[in-house]
Amino acid sequence: MIKGAVFDLDHTLFDRYATQKLCVKGFCDYFDVADGMTDEKFCEILEYADKRYNHLGWEIILEYLANQGVFKTVPTFEDYCAFIKENFHRYAVPFDFAKPMLEKLKEKGLKSGLITNGPSQLQRKKLEMLDLEKYFDEIIISGELGVDKPDLKPFEVMAERLNLKPSELVYVGDNPKNDIEPSRKAGYTPIWVMTTGYWLFPEIEVPEFCIKDVSLVPEVIEKLNNK
Repeated sequence: MIKGAVFDLDHTLFDRYATQKLCVKGFCDYFDVADGMTDEKFCEILEYADKRYNHLGWEIILEYLANQGVFKTVPTFEDYCAFIKENFHRYAVPFDFAKPMLEKLKEKGLKSGLITNGPSQLQRKKLEMLDLEKYFDEIIISGELGVDKPDLKPFEVMAERLNLKPSELVYVGDNPKNDIEPSRKAGYTPIWVMTTGYWLFPEIEVPEFCIKDVSLVPEVIEKLNNK
């Protein structure tokens, strides 16, 4: 019997692409972009790069942007990361279906948790801007715990804090390496949110449940509990 749902944040409850669109003008103003590179063109290139390569690391995304001729002068990886993190402090767009879904879980008596990688200040600021913190019984941020996914510890600690067995939990996330595989190993039932649309890890088993967005999580839990 599933008694709770635990979620990733970015690409799962937080609309990274809508947020990126808000950051594009600042990006083009801050970096030395190529002549004729419009905000619209840059946004199109960045969204494709993020969907295609996000799970492989930001270094790959920056390399792709450079190869597409986005920059006159290619920024250092450190400058690129610093800009992204700084602007995600200022903008954060939730999926409009995230809050109603979390409310529905509470109405059904299910516990909710959040496990997200990242620095404490950055992820807490996102949660504040998204107004999501109040919907969770427990929140684990890797910068506070001292351990990042895909280590199993965040999943084990979350189950303990919720006072549930891992087998009584689903874990909902977009990243096969950081979300799906470790949650499965920890004993959760994984649910893949197909935000990027790319499964880039053939060595990792695709889970039984793959959904287009988190609005379908209550439906998946109902199916699991009716088996």
